[in-house]
Amino acid sequence: MSVSRFPFWRVAPGEREGEYVLPVMPPATVGPEGAPHVMGGVALAAAVDALELASGQTLLWSNIQFLAPTTHAEELVVSCEQCGGGQSVGQWQAEIRSNSRLTHRVSAALGAREPSEQRIFAAMPDVPPPAECESGDRSWGVPGTLGDQLETRVAMQDDERGIQALWSRSQAGFAADSGWLAIVSDFFLGAHHAARGGSSLDDTYRHIQSADDGWVLSVTELAAFDRGVVHGSARHFAEDGRLLAISSQSGVLPRIPRTP
Repeated sequence: MSVSRFPFWRVAPGEREGEYVLPVMPPATVGPEGAPHVMGGVALAAAVDALELASGQTLLWSNIQFLAPTTHAEELVVSCEQCGGGQSVGQWQAEIRSNSRLTHRVSAALGAREPSEQRIFAAMPDVPPPAECESGDRSWGVPGTLGDQLETRVAMQDDERGIQALWSRSQAGFAADSGWLAIVSDFFLGAHHAARGGSSLDDTYRHIQSADDGWVLSVTELAAFDRGVVHGSARHFAEDGRLLAISSQSGVLPRIPRTP
């Protein structure tokens, strides 16, 4: 197992104002040997990192469209621009390119209206703790890629109802911050055996708060399979029950579902 000790979704300033670069390393990728591509959640995490750097504010929500493949990409270039908003909350947009080809488009809002009092309505369901759960699927790709960067445990799997509860955590001990949770939000297609191996169309991700190193419980509820596409949403909780993020996604179902 090869575990990255550096957050592999972090970007560096580019040559132009509002431009940031993600050097693509194996931990950021999934896919078969010889054809690695940047995992969609990693691209979103890179965009979140770039937008937070460009704005100087923390993420509230983001939506990413997956427009083109990133197979064999050596770097992703993220270009950020504010397009609206006020003094407290800014509306932003970003585009991600690989070899000058547009691969992702992002909309987002960042900031905070202060003073404010936090009130959480969503409650974590009663599921077994990670230590009492079976290990999750490790077939994420070749050694050293994303599959080596995290540990998963399945707390509940109900394909008939379209519900999964999955524990996950960073093997390197990375905090569950806005970037890591963006990656976790893209585990959506793994929530049902018939969706695994599909292709995500988008990911809408809303960041509530971060947590220190530890397990994250992602509770995914599929709403429908329709016209060859799956739609659904998820809530992501810290091990102590705090709501960290919510997300929703659509993805094209695989032509040949994986065997459970």
